[in-house]
Amino acid sequence: MSDALPPSPSTPPEKEKKTLSEIFNRFSADAAERFPHIKGQLLVADMNERKSYGHKEIDEKKTGLNEETAREYLRGHQFTKMMEKDRRMSSLATHDPKQKVSVIFINDAVAGAERDNVSKETEQHLLFVLDHELAHCAIKDGFTRASANTRDALSSLLAESIADAYALIRHYQRYGVESETRNKYVSPSARADNFVLGGDSGHFTSFVLDAIAKRKHEIDFDKLDPQQTADLARRFALEYMPPRQVVEDLAFSFAAIRGEFKKNMAGGVKALIEKTLDPQSDYYTFKMGSLWLKSYLEDRTFTDGAPIRLPKEYMDDAAKKIKERELKFAKEDILFNMPIVPPKPPSNGFSAPRLAA
Repeated sequence: MSDALPPSPSTPPEKEKKTLSEIFNRFSADAAERFPHIKGQLLVADMNERKSYGHKEIDEKKTGLNEETAREYLRGHQFTKMMEKDRRMSSLATHDPKQKVSVIFINDAVAGAERDNVSKETEQHLLFVLDHELAHCAIKDGFTRASANTRDALSSLLAESIADAYALIRHYQRYGVESETRNKYVSPSARADNFVLGGDSGHFTSFVLDAIAKRKHEIDFDKLDPQQTADLARRFALEYMPPRQVVEDLAFSFAAIRGEFKKNMAGGVKALIEKTLDPQSDYYTFKMGSLWLKSYLEDRTFTDGAPIRLPKEYMDDAAKKIKERELKFAKEDILFNMPIVPPKPPSNGFSAPRLAA
């Protein structure tokens, strides 16, 4: 890992061109400011340019590392070696309790031509990844609890829910609540897709992300201070992440849908529509199915951009019916498809006259 260039004090905050180093430098400095409890104990390694960030600010008293040994520590780290061999490996965050240092490894590829002039789309993606990994390092319950041989599945889902929630909230703070949020780190549909088709139950954060998106106009994101931002992410995660039994039930319930996708992608979408609109589908099945269908019905494409070859009339009708059921679902909430006492007619403010004895 080589030294990263320090940010230039003369660099305007929103200049036309941003280098990869500027993005990482700015993020590293902001992370230390937002989370003082990890200041001097956070390193960021960018595998695109083999550069490290945070080593100059490393706290030797807390970590036992200085600027030079921090670079050596990263060069010899197992994840550095693994990512140098496999650029398809996911970015990740890790904590070394012995060294008392946390490290964010960024292995998401950035094209060489972009590194001196990063596009807005690439910058947003990198910030999604960085915010997600930072939440693991800096927010309570951000790391999965694990014993020597096992990982706690429930704490893993909580950790990922916190990380995704924080990434989405930070996105709204930077770009506003109307900005695009199709990235896999903050898309309920993408997380649902990967849960069923990829078998990734640890990152099934769809319900948490959907809850934030539905309440985004109620939250004054600009007025959230760093601690409130972290607290809100954890609060949403604790409140809306599904219990383990729900995750297991959904994995079982949608197993047949996964089979249909394997046979034929368009057939998989059709099976998903039918499953979601089935009157016998329970509360969680409809919630899951409608979130997963959202991008298919809006874009009429798969995640790779290929068109969904189903009749337009069929897709239009499905979108209409899903919308109608979503309105009913939003109104009834946990009482969805349950017998409900009809509302009382409004009172006209007058009571019937009492008869004289």
